[in-house]
Amino acid sequence: MSLKSWALRRAMGRLRITDDIVRYLTTFQRLGETVEVELPSELLPVGARTVFRAVRTRAAAQLGVDWVWPHWLERQLDPTSAAFVPRGHLPVLTNVTLRNWTAVGTVGSTAKGIVDPRGLLTPWYDGWSLDWWIGAEDRWHFPSREVAVRQSPVEDTPVVETVMRVPGGDAVQRVYAIAGEETLAVVEIVNRSRTPFAVALAVRPYNPEGLAVVERIALHGRTVTVDGRPALFLPKAPPATAASTFHDGDCAGAVTSARTTEHFPDGLRCDAGLAQAAFVFPLAHSATLRVAVPLGAERRSRRRRLSRRRARRALNVPHPLPPSETVVRGWQAQTEHRGMRLVLPPGRLASAVEANRRYLLLFHEGGDVVPGPFTYHRFWFRDAAYLLAALDRYGFHREAAEVIRHFPARQRVDGFFFSQRQEWDANGSAIWSMAEHWRLTGDLSCIDVDSVARGARWIERKRHAKRRRKDPALRGLMPASISAEHLGPFDYFYWDDFWSLRGLRDAAVLLGAAGQAKLASEVASWAASLEADLGASMAMVAERTGSLVIPAGPRRRVDTGIIGSLVACSPLQLLPPHHPGMAATVEAVRQRFCVGPAFYQGISHTGQGTYLTLQLAAVELAAGDRRCLERLQWLVELATPTFTWPEAIHPTLGGGCMGDGHHGWAAADFLSLVRNLLVTEVEGGLVLAAMLPGEWRGQAVEVHDAPTHFGTLSFAIRWHGDRPALLWELDRRSGSDPVTLRAPGLDPQWSTTEDRGETLLSASLSVS
Repeated sequence: MSLKSWALRRAMGRLRITDDIVRYLTTFQRLGETVEVELPSELLPVGARTVFRAVRTRAAAQLGVDWVWPHWLERQLDPTSAAFVPRGHLPVLTNVTLRNWTAVGTVGSTAKGIVDPRGLLTPWYDGWSLDWWIGAEDRWHFPSREVAVRQSPVEDTPVVETVMRVPGGDAVQRVYAIAGEETLAVVEIVNRSRTPFAVALAVRPYNPEGLAVVERIALHGRTVTVDGRPALFLPKAPPATAASTFHDGDCAGAVTSARTTEHFPDGLRCDAGLAQAAFVFPLAHSATLRVAVPLGAERRSRRRRLSRRRARRALNVPHPLPPSETVVRGWQAQTEHRGMRLVLPPGRLASAVEANRRYLLLFHEGGDVVPGPFTYHRFWFRDAAYLLAALDRYGFHREAAEVIRHFPARQRVDGFFFSQRQEWDANGSAIWSMAEHWRLTGDLSCIDVDSVARGARWIERKRHAKRRRKDPALRGLMPASISAEHLGPFDYFYWDDFWSLRGLRDAAVLLGAAGQAKLASEVASWAASLEADLGASMAMVAERTGSLVIPAGPRRRVDTGIIGSLVACSPLQLLPPHHPGMAATVEAVRQRFCVGPAFYQGISHTGQGTYLTLQLAAVELAAGDRRCLERLQWLVELATPTFTWPEAIHPTLGGGCMGDGHHGWAAADFLSLVRNLLVTEVEGGLVLAAMLPGEWRGQAVEVHDAPTHFGTLSFAIRWHGDRPALLWELDRRSGSDPVTLRAPGLDPQWSTTEDRGETLLSASLSVS
């Protein structure tokens, strides 16, 4: 064979491979909508980063058998662990069994760090981590490998305490954030054993999602730099250090075999991007060591002079660093007299509420509100709707208003509220968030009414845009989109239509409240038209499928995407819970798509959905179905020790298997469900104590300063034997009509229109 013929055949082979790849991609896209959508460019960098990280992790983990890996990876590599994951021919390895972590940060700051279940701190997105190893009198103890490790939030605040048992007592690590010229994470280690031990602060080239790239580590006095960026501020020059590259093995070996050195090597560089180092300090009995880590990464730099100049910033680090007790008191002060406060019977549920009230403030970042500190650390209108609703329901109106004021800046000239391409639910989400803020505060000052009007016009234009729609069930609906990822591949989704309908209705209300009656009437007519088209579509689909179940979209069968249709009932209140289609959809979710009390999502999330289970619970609560309490109990039991939740939970292991390990949407839905158990709006009135867990019977419950659509409500439940006593006070909005109060979870027969009072109710069986 000639060289020319060989080259031609090789080129043709490459073309065939490329053609096969193109076929895979194009047929994949045609699993959903075939014409109107394309893979959003916003997701490409994230997806590529995820794949390349997973490939590196697989390659390094199978060779680095002597390495100390993070807890999740230690378990996935261990063939005797229940979390072992066979790799087979797949070239990737990523965290699919323990995606659990806790955010640390300060109020309003965009800088976030995350702490894994063993105290591993990751300060930069997709970056390195700081581990802590303890050299006790028997051996070195690595938290990622030890059994006797426990974790908790200190006083239910974003101060994460990890305790590891060592001979003679405990080694205690606390991680928290402080504000200053820049936001810093502080790692505090306390020796609560009877004897001295050594502490190794280890810079590791990995995080809870996989391997990170760390090419260079340097020590400048008492400042450690990673790839030319200040990474770790030590209290003094370390008396012992260890450093290594991937090919030279893990520096943990030098630490455990006492091969540390006094001087850190100059110019440590790893071509494989897996440089690591450890800095060892002695710690006497009852002594404390604190180090600081910046929670914001600068640009990488190979320039040594720049690295040194950056390292001098260590001089600006507060000295001494504030102790964890000070930060705990600061968090308590932030929430002690602000917003709605609940006094619930002691237990995990009460602690989870307190912790997540404070986490909710962490997800607020000035003009942004984000659904996660790590994987999902960016703004989406869809997620923001749930987070802003929770902020407002718990009385954090200042934070919600700050985000809403930035909505017009996110709006395009055509009226589209943009956070991601083809996110057709965005306008409805944005307008509903604004309207709910107004309903809960009575304040229009942060709402740009012209922006609302443009957003409503965009919805009306978008659903009537000219396109080929042969299926009459698509007439008048929003175009196909990527929509919420738990709905599946590109398609037409009722989810987008439900949010758009709510957006038009709320736009009409807001415009009316702003005195624009004529425009409000026009927008109301658009809403009525969309409602008619949506009703006609659902009727045609029901006739076609022979079922009242509302699928994810007009062209979908009954699959797990039907969970998205429940949004029409809660929170959007477009359909009542006893509507035939809603009731049929809820029953189909229960019968076909639940594993135990939790909803199992087989599309994208592939796990027991946290906020999706709460979506089901919210509709059940609206229907008065006590099964919602079983779902709430499941969620509380599977919360991490710090009361956080991932996006989805592994059905058998109980660890996070999808998405951000501290998921803001799940936290917001949890808080909203608890709030609605205690106080919720219905037409013309308020329901107090709609449903109470059986274990609360006979125990006091208090609700203070709860924002409602009618004003601020406070009430308390006391018990006289089997009979509950109710004390209430409604600070009704000026000029509003009397409000009917009911308490069906205590006494289904009781109601009043008095703004304040107290009464002894009948003995109730509904909390049994």
